[in-house]
Amino acid sequence: PDILDILKQISTHHLTQYQLFFIIPSTSALHGKNIKQFTDPLSPSDLVYAGKKSSLTGTCDLQAGILLSRELIKQVMTEMAWCARNRVSYDQSQNLEKCVFYATKVKCHDPFDESPYKAQKYKSSSTPFDSALLFYGATSAKTKNTLLHDLNVHNEKVFNNDVKNLDANIRAFINSSKYDIVVNWPTGSNPKFKSTDRFDRDVSLSFNQTHLLGDDEYDPATKLDDNHAKDIQEILKQCNIQSDDFNSGWKKVDATRGADYILEGNQKSNEKRLASKECLAVRELANPEIVPMPFVTESFRISLIVPVMEKDSQKTMNMLRSFAKNSIENSERIFLMLVFIYTPERPDKNNNNDFFKDVKQLALQISKKYKKKDKVKTSSHLLWYSLQTKGLTPSSIELMDLVTHKLDDKTIILLGSPDMEIRSDYFNRVRMNTILGKQVFCPIPFVEYHPAIIYGKKRPTASLSFNTSLGHFDTLNHHHLSFYKADYLLARSLIEFPIVKAESELGDKVASANKLPAEKEKLCSLFMHSKVHSLTAPEPSLRLRYEEIFCDQETMSELEIKSCFVRRMRSFGRRSQLAEMVMNSEQ
Repeated sequence: PDILDILKQISTHHLTQYQLFFIIPSTSALHGKNIKQFTDPLSPSDLVYAGKKSSLTGTCDLQAGILLSRELIKQVMTEMAWCARNRVSYDQSQNLEKCVFYATKVKCHDPFDESPYKAQKYKSSSTPFDSALLFYGATSAKTKNTLLHDLNVHNEKVFNNDVKNLDANIRAFINSSKYDIVVNWPTGSNPKFKSTDRFDRDVSLSFNQTHLLGDDEYDPATKLDDNHAKDIQEILKQCNIQSDDFNSGWKKVDATRGADYILEGNQKSNEKRLASKECLAVRELANPEIVPMPFVTESFRISLIVPVMEKDSQKTMNMLRSFAKNSIENSERIFLMLVFIYTPERPDKNNNNDFFKDVKQLALQISKKYKKKDKVKTSSHLLWYSLQTKGLTPSSIELMDLVTHKLDDKTIILLGSPDMEIRSDYFNRVRMNTILGKQVFCPIPFVEYHPAIIYGKKRPTASLSFNTSLGHFDTLNHHHLSFYKADYLLARSLIEFPIVKAESELGDKVASANKLPAEKEKLCSLFMHSKVHSLTAPEPSLRLRYEEIFCDQETMSELEIKSCFVRRMRSFGRRSQLAEMVMNSEQ
């Protein structure tokens, strides 16, 4: 291709994205480390036209690569019409030299006298790979492969020598230091973290090639995921242990160091088992990377959406009193919307037969009480929305479809439940972790165990304490989420299931629910298809009181039923508490 046409393509498609452009022939190979050292001191405003000068013409030889800066290409493009009229068809290097000099008065040169541009013509088994930026002259595909292989071998030798020198320097420093410094393995790695907290699990987990043993207190063996299985195979390869010879291994995760592995295997020869072999390995943490995020404060307004079923009336009234005391009286910028879900058996709304009459009256009393006290503010602290269903409980996606269009664009939408405790710490965490166009927050709640098991004959406390004997983090509870309206609408538009705009579009028990996404209750998974990041993490300030879990086999899929049974099994208490209860009942 013509060099001037290449400059046009660069200017049209890539000029705004990059500062330097290295034009090289396809038969050459690059030395990345040397190129980085050569280009790091360059400034974006420099007029860079660097390359290996031809001994005959004095121009930059295209075969040895040419380095151009963005600023230089910009100026060249203003004179491209003159360059096209005065090009010499038989010599591309001269065409470029004439064009660049006419537009910028710059000739082929080295940006730094102490660090000249160096390109090396490749000669098998005799080419030095130390200082050149580029190696050219491969005449065939076989020669090009040989060139790449020789360059990789050279880079590996340099890397190994650097590691040995670094190891020797660290050991020399430790030996000469007046302080009692411990030599870690591998040399230079972070030391193992020693915790003084008795709640930290300072244990190693046993594993084989298919399962991890004792990972949590629910399952004695957890099947390895693909990434973990791949890690084990890579470590076996590095330890020179065949898969058939591998017996068992132990893994210990350290948040400050990485993962330490101990692998054991038996070497066999001629069907005879020889001595066992033990291999130690460490997968260290990568260097931390700071991800820039927009500035957020704790002053953003939150719209708390709480769906209320018939069984939730008393819990909702308790939550309303707590909301008035802990949020309204403290002038928290939180708006509460109660979504009353009516069934066909109880369709009455806003009359004396209304099943939610008591809850609505309490909400009205609270709203009037605080509106009188705060005459300056005209906006209400709480409202309700009556939703008539056809017998099938709306999914989280259907519910948010109907509610989001009623809310302000600038508010944070927070999906909650009647079982949650009203805590300022939790709402502040929601504000800090919900970022418009960047991130949604999917907290894992701390859920109370069955009161009869953890309290016995004692009366439950008014507020749930954060204690592992009183509750657990329910990783299968996906009913709490915070996001902005714009992010939800964008993510919602990426799935095929049509947006529910009216109550009449909700499904019933007779109609099939297969139109919904497979994980219709996992609202957080909706954002996996968009550019918004989903932050899922345990949230100690999101505390839910105990609620009995029912698994409806008529409306749930097989996967949902399985997950529901696991949630129900885990909701009663710890295994030690359940065992103690069984033993007491037998006595």
